[in-house]
Amino acid sequence: MNNKETPQVTAAILLSCAGIFMVFGMPFFVGGLISELGFTQAQANLISSAEIAGMALSSLLGAAWIGRFNWRHVALFALFAVLAGNLLSFYVENFQVLVATRFITGLVGHGTAFALGVAAIGNTSQPDRNFGFTIASQVAMGALTALIVPKTIAIYGIAGMCAPAAILAVVAMAFIPRLATSGHAQTPDSNQSKRTGILILPLLGLLVMIIWQMGVGPFFNNLVPYGISIQLDPSDIGTALFLSTGLSIIGPLTASALANKINRKIPVCIALTIQLLIILSFQGDITWIGFTIRAILFQTAWNFTGPFLMGMIANLDESGRYSVLIPASQLGGIALGHAVIASLVQG
Repeated sequence: MNNKETPQVTAAILLSCAGIFMVFGMPFFVGGLISELGFTQAQANLISSAEIAGMALSSLLGAAWIGRFNWRHVALFALFAVLAGNLLSFYVENFQVLVATRFITGLVGHGTAFALGVAAIGNTSQPDRNFGFTIASQVAMGALTALIVPKTIAIYGIAGMCAPAAILAVVAMAFIPRLATSGHAQTPDSNQSKRTGILILPLLGLLVMIIWQMGVGPFFNNLVPYGISIQLDPSDIGTALFLSTGLSIIGPLTASALANKINRKIPVCIALTIQLLIILSFQGDITWIGFTIRAILFQTAWNFTGPFLMGMIANLDESGRYSVLIPASQLGGIALGHAVIASLVQG
C-alpha cells in the first residue's frame, strides 16, 4: 500500500464496512426479527429482502452521482442515513413500517456507503492489494458480528443488531476527512465501445452472479432460523457462524493463490459441487459440531467461488462499465432469493 494513500484507504475500508455491515449480520437480524419481534420467517425474509434490494438499487444509481458530487459529502450523507435508519429501527415493531425503514436505510445509507467505499478503493494506485485488505477487514468484522451480535440481540432485541451498525457509522464519519474527494479521470476505451457484440458476455457473467447469489446468499442468511428449528442455542449458533466466518478467509486467499495457475472452470465447478452437497446434507438430526462443520465448509466455498466469478466478469469487460455492477448483481441476487423463500415458506 502506498504510504501516502494509507489514510485514504483506511477511510474507504471503514466506509465499505459500515455499508456492508447489515449483509454480514443478516442471519442474526432475520433470527432476531423472528425470536424478538414475533415475525414469521416469511415476514423476516421480506424485511431482509427489502434492505438488500435497496442496497442493490443504490449500487445501480451510483453510476449517476459517482462523478458529479464530492465523495466526502456523499459519504457523510450516507453515514448519517445509516445512523438515523438504525436508531429509528430500535422503536419500530410494525411490519410494513419496518420494511419501509430498512429499504430506505439500505438505499440511502448502507448501499450508498458500500458503493462509494468500493469506488474509492478502486481509485487507489494498488486496487487489487487494497481490495484484499478490504475483504480481510470485512471478514474480521463478520466474525466479530457472529460472536457478539447474537448475545446483544438476546439482551436488547433488534437494537442489539442496529446499535453496532450505528456505532460503526459514527466511527467511519471520523475518517471521512481522509477520503478522496473524487476519482481520477478516465478515458473511455474506444475499441470497447465499438465492439458492442461482445457486451453480451459480461452481461451473461452478471446473470450467473445473480443466479448463484440467489441460492447461496439466502441459504446462509437462514442458518440462524434453521439452527433454532433444530433446537440449537442461539449463542451456540453465533459461535458456529463466528468460526465459519473467521475460517472462511481461507477461501479468497486460496482463490488468489490459484488465480493465475489453473483454469478457473475447475475450482469453480469443485466449489459449487461442494456447496450443493453441503446444502443437501442439512437434513435429519444435526449436532452443533455437524452444524458448525457444514457452515465452515459452505462459507469457505462461497468465498472461494466469488473471486473467480468476479474475475471472469472483469476479464470480459475491458471498459469496467459492467464490473461496477457486480455489487448490484450480488445483492440483487440475494434479495431475489429472499423473496423466493418468502413466497415458498409458510409462516
